Amino acid sequence: MKPQKKTLIKNSILITVDAEDTIYQRGWILLEGERIADLGEGDPAPELKADEVVDASGMAVLPGIVDVHTHVCGSLFKAMTEDPVGAFYGLALPMEKLLTPEYTYVLSMLGAIECLKAGVTCINDVYHYMRSTARAIDELGMRGVLAQKIIETDLATIQFNDYTRIPEEGRARVEENCRLIEEYHGRDGRIFCKFGPHATDTVSVELAKRIKELGDFYHVGFHTHVAQKTNEVEFLKETYGLTPVEYLCETGLMGEDLVAAHCVYTTDHDLALIEKGGATIAHCAEMTGKRGQFPALDKIYKSGIRMAYGTDWVTMDPWTNMRISIIVARMSGCSVECPDAHEALRRSTIIAAKALGLDDRIGSLEKGKQADIVLMDMQSANLTPVFDDPVATLVYNANRHDVDSVWVAGKPLVRGRKLLCADEAEILRDGQQIAGRIYESYRGRSA
Repeated sequence: MKPQKKTLIKNSILITVDAEDTIYQRGWILLEGERIADLGEGDPAPELKADEVVDASGMAVLPGIVDVHTHVCGSLFKAMTEDPVGAFYGLALPMEKLLTPEYTYVLSMLGAIECLKAGVTCINDVYHYMRSTARAIDELGMRGVLAQKIIETDLATIQFNDYTRIPEEGRARVEENCRLIEEYHGRDGRIFCKFGPHATDTVSVELAKRIKELGDFYHVGFHTHVAQKTNEVEFLKETYGLTPVEYLCETGLMGEDLVAAHCVYTTDHDLALIEKGGATIAHCAEMTGKRGQFPALDKIYKSGIRMAYGTDWVTMDPWTNMRISIIVARMSGCSVECPDAHEALRRSTIIAAKALGLDDRIGSLEKGKQADIVLMDMQSANLTPVFDDPVATLVYNANRHDVDSVWVAGKPLVRGRKLLCADEAEILRDGQQIAGRIYESYRGRSA
């Protein structure tokens, strides 16, 4: 067997996010192949030899960020939906119909490198043409949990409250999700798959029950949007006499293997059902904050509900997202103690990994786990000075541009802020051209 490369990173602030929240003020960590071989405080033992030694003086080493809700292809919509009224249903969803598999691949590359260079090593993504996104994630060497967006309505007509069912669309997308699972689930130990019923109002109860059966057959979980808009809530009440969360229970989707994004318009009864069912709420504070919409954060933080942080789309910076998550929680009546900086980091790493069933592999720096590692450059004006709590320094002051290096499964993908796994300039150029092409085509159809 060929010897595995050993990389020693030393002289860093080592933030493990383990069960004890251990921090080594002058730590070292040894990567061997794709795993963490050992770590500790001070100087590594003299007999410890490595093929590469990285002097991380002035840097913090952390586990890779696990972004529990993304649409990386949605980088297409930067600055298009934040200010115009009704732009999500009236512009973004109709524009999505102009995507092709190849467009999705290029735009997924664009969004994925935004995540990667921000320190995100694992995404939980649901979108159209997911095999194209899987291709991008695979080529970049990132980690991903991926699901095909399953709908049986025309998303462009929801703005008019037209939920006419299109059964053949639903069947085709379910079949595509099955192909995604069969082709990519478990690939290289980095890519895993789920089923992705888009939302409680865009998938019928009957189709959702079929998706649940298939999830059980393939032994995979589910990723969906729940109670994100008032018209969703109203449609479910009028059509089924259910809340969106009750729909999850009715269809069988509720469970520990479900990630439910947003859950903004929920009742106390809904929250009790989520807690009992064990699902994870994906809280995307920066994205929903742009619309001034938040779930009942004070109740959620005080409950036993698992909640992890995601960035959603268009702005995928987990550091600003952590900060905003804390701010909106305190504005919603939460205490200073919960969430604090350490809690925010845990909900972006180990708790998010737990939500995806990957906490035995990633989410913390521990011996035997996958070597998903981020180096943050602490030698910048926004991160100087550093005192006793480097986690608070990072969470309240860092941004994506402070990420110096990223390893996934022991492989360096970013070093010295430079992308190693793809031609970034080419991706930016192609992404701009394709986004412009889609936008011009949309404007032409709307004229």
